[in-house]
Amino acid sequence: MLEDIVKTVLRAPFAPAPRGLFAGSPSLSPKPPYFVTNRTSLTTVQRVTHFTAAPGITKLPGIFNSALRG
Repeated sequence: MLEDIVKTVLRAPFAPAPRGLFAGSPSLSPKPPYFVTNRTSLTTVQRVTHFTAAPGITKLPGIFNSALRG
């Protein structure tokens, strides 16, 4: 979609739950795929990529399952 991208900046809370609640930086319970400690990041990103290429409602349960297990 975007050509010649050199650098991307991502801004998000970097304190995972529940530690983020005590640090004043609340975040969602599932760990984002870009967290080093997320065990299912590869699977989640692959499923999201396949969903983006060929959307279908039947692919959503697998994405949610993988993301919530992270």
